[in-house]
Amino acid sequence: MAILDVLKDAGAWKQGFRTAAAGALSFLIAQYFDLPQGYWSVVTAVMITQESMGATLQAVRDRLIGTFAGAVVGFLLAVFTPSGQWGTFIGLTISIGWLGIFAARYPSLRIAPMTAAIMFIATPSHADVVVSAAHRVLEILVGCLVGVGVQLMVFPERAETLLRNKVAQVLSLIAAFVTADSQGSAAQIDRKLHDAYGQMDKLAKQVEAEHFGQTLGSGFDANDVNHALRHLRIAAFVLRRVTDRVSAAEEPALLERVQAVNRAIQTYLLALSSEVNGTGIGANVDADPMDTAMSQLCDDAQAQRHKYAADRLGGMEIVSSYKDAYEQVKMALNELTRATVGTSTDSTR
Repeated sequence: MAILDVLKDAGAWKQGFRTAAAGALSFLIAQYFDLPQGYWSVVTAVMITQESMGATLQAVRDRLIGTFAGAVVGFLLAVFTPSGQWGTFIGLTISIGWLGIFAARYPSLRIAPMTAAIMFIATPSHADVVVSAAHRVLEILVGCLVGVGVQLMVFPERAETLLRNKVAQVLSLIAAFVTADSQGSAAQIDRKLHDAYGQMDKLAKQVEAEHFGQTLGSGFDANDVNHALRHLRIAAFVLRRVTDRVSAAEEPALLERVQAVNRAIQTYLLALSSEVNGTGIGANVDADPMDTAMSQLCDDAQAQRHKYAADRLGGMEIVSSYKDAYEQVKMALNELTRATVGTSTDSTR
């Protein structure tokens, strides 16, 4: 059952503890300082407490930008609209409408219309609007600080760690895709890859927020990794298509050589996967077996060139296409290995 799966997920339990701690601590602080609408501290702390520090900082940024924008627009309209019920109605309508236009384009402003609305609805008169704005900003600022503090202290999780794990998962899936025993199995793996790449994009943005857009000191560059993995996916797809053509050509010897190369690529990808997420420190990330298997394929194809040239299915053309696809895979792996472990397929031994 889905519920049992969630209860078995250690990450979900950690997030639950972080959220509970953030909400409870912000409530105690609001009570201690007698904030007029302390529930905004609690709501903010709960909303910005995410699965990683990068995600939390993204949420803090959006929350603060939206709050300040809503407070400024609400304050200005409250000053320039008449007092009373009709003044509140006019100011409320214009502020949330105007901010809603920009919120539709800029997601970080989604909280701005709500902030402006609260200022008008919760403030008994225009004379108190400055105090009300200051209280809302203070309450939300308290929630943001509590959320960041809890993220640092309660089961701290870095976005880089989550991204490394996701990259390792993607590499394992590509390894399985290259060596899948049927087109149906390859299609299922490709769908999983599609979902994994979407999650990886999200984590890459969290890493940028976590490190303020700077290159990681560990040598793991999120943008370079993302680019290399996309290149690798395209190259692996082409390699798979050519492998299917070899299978259809009904040449057992040629197919065995192609599968040997694919298995060598799989071995390299799995070793790199272990290296990336830290489970295989010292793993043999070695490109020599791939090159050796590819050389054997080319040698065999050259020895059988007369037979393949007469093959109505175009045996030599298929070998040439496979070699081109292999070179693209090798190039993508070179980029990826350099971006993840700081070496390349030409120097990894």
